[in-house]
Amino acid sequence: MINLRQPPLASLICLIAILCPAAAPAQDARDRLDALTHASIFTPRAVAQSDIVKGPDFGAGQLPLPFNARVTCEFDQPGEEGGGNTPKFDCHLLRVVSPAGRARVAARGKGEGAVKVKFSPDNREVYAEVAATRLFWALGFYADAMHPVRLECPNCPEDPMKGEGPRGTRMFPEAVIERKFPGKAMEEAGKEDQGWSWKEFESVVRPVHVKDGLKLLAAFVVHGDNKPEQQRLSCETIREDRTTQPARVTCVTPRLLIQDLGATFGGGGRLTRPESAKMNLEEWSGKQVWKRVGTGQPGGVACQAQLPKSLTAKDGLDDPEISEEGRRFLAGLLCQLSDKQIDDLFRVARVAEMPDYRNPDGSFKAGFDEADVIRQWAQAFKRKREEVAGGRCTWQSQPANLAAIDNPARLRKVPNYCTARLH
Repeated sequence: MINLRQPPLASLICLIAILCPAAAPAQDARDRLDALTHASIFTPRAVAQSDIVKGPDFGAGQLPLPFNARVTCEFDQPGEEGGGNTPKFDCHLLRVVSPAGRARVAARGKGEGAVKVKFSPDNREVYAEVAATRLFWALGFYADAMHPVRLECPNCPEDPMKGEGPRGTRMFPEAVIERKFPGKAMEEAGKEDQGWSWKEFESVVRPVHVKDGLKLLAAFVVHGDNKPEQQRLSCETIREDRTTQPARVTCVTPRLLIQDLGATFGGGGRLTRPESAKMNLEEWSGKQVWKRVGTGQPGGVACQAQLPKSLTAKDGLDDPEISEEGRRFLAGLLCQLSDKQIDDLFRVARVAEMPDYRNPDGSFKAGFDEADVIRQWAQAFKRKREEVAGGRCTWQSQPANLAAIDNPARLRKVPNYCTARLH
């Protein structure tokens, strides 16, 4: 039996999960493995046309959430009920006012359900997760959408994480609203580590350039906390067969995504602290992309990206080996990003609002302003991108036709904003 869920749970799927507890574990594993094996990892897109500030739109029926919109959201449940330690809570969207002043109100009884809100200026995830998910989306890899907003929560408890304290109107100027990638999470019944591990990832039947490209991207953003529950096997379309006992639910369009990218753009490592592993310019810019890499012509060096996984990340990605196919593929995607897009990546992540650059009263510390902070992050990004573009690795199996690697979106002309020769 495979459980498919998407909060709130669809009643039909809940019914299947409850009525079919006796399905054989081996059958469960085969169903999940079949979906995992054939899952999609990446959809080609014209990277240079990605609107980083606007970000992804996951479907009709949802209130638009423009960058820095003023949002009114009614408290629903404490964050600790969803697990984890980062400050968050669930709420129902009531009203959204864009920076231009356009107001949108949620239709009564037709809302999208509760949304997850992450908050607190000291919570580095509200910056890191925006930057990482926008980057993954812009390149064509799958991730949830994180929308930076200025949030007002009426009748909100003083401590929304625990749901405790007197009620009143609370303001969260550094809030981020999460919207899930379309589809339901596919989970094996009775399995504790819901999600997929990087060890399982090797069973995926996808071209090596895409698989190694994703591994190299994880190293690029230093996604060190990569235990299975940080990843998700998502099913946008399911097929139910009620002629069997128990009923079978098959994932028709499985996709693999990293669902928690909060511990990125930092130092990572075996033993990490939130302040160093999440959105830390000094740590991230000081870490090399490669542990081992060649230069000049491809074929001479078996490359290894530098990504020491957290000690808690069972079966995690740990200093992965990268083929020339994967390096060349990711370099081609990263080098399509313009200077404006890279600036926008850190602007929409609101890095200049981090306490690293601000005094207690909210003013900038001496020597900092918004443009300078964004420039420093963008320069670090471009230096690391040049490391990817300038490296050379061993081919796993050099294809005769390199078009799928060099031009997956089949563009008339592939832009290149890097200075290093890509191949």
